[in-house]
Amino acid sequence: MVREEYAALPVEAKSEVRLLCSVIRSKKEELYSIAESSGAPGLCAVCGGACCCKGKYHFTVIDLLAYLSEGFTLFSPDFHGGQCPYIREGRCLMSPQFRPLTCIVFHCEPLERMMSCDELERTHSLERGLRENYGRLEEFFGIRLSQGLILNYAAYLRGRSAGILAGAGGA
Repeated sequence: MVREEYAALPVEAKSEVRLLCSVIRSKKEELYSIAESSGAPGLCAVCGGACCCKGKYHFTVIDLLAYLSEGFTLFSPDFHGGQCPYIREGRCLMSPQFRPLTCIVFHCEPLERMMSCDELERTHSLERGLRENYGRLEEFFGIRLSQGLILNYAAYLRGRSAGILAGAGGA
């Protein structure tokens, strides 16, 4: 449904979405880089990714727009397991720049203790920037897109919206 609504957007609207999503992806990549250099992969391997168990609602319309705006192939989540539907064989199906905001900004206490003051400051700045750009996309479309994609779709099914991107960007 979102794919069809996105395809129907005017070229100018798609360009704006692509630009905002590009900024979002860049900030997410930098956030991941900081966590990675601070030791997140090793820490997460030991922990088993306990923070990833409840990710069903984390993937948002904005995260989907990031894929669509670049024409990237979307992964297939598995909602039958007890963990996050976006994890397969212990690994996230999304590369860091496409992960949901909640996933990319969360740093457990052990990881935060491994980060320097400068790294923590930078992560907080990047998170603020991400939230601002998510807000810009919501402002552009005139609707809330940062809640989970599944929740947005459920609202559509209950007749609370005309679509996921309805009325967006002059469409």
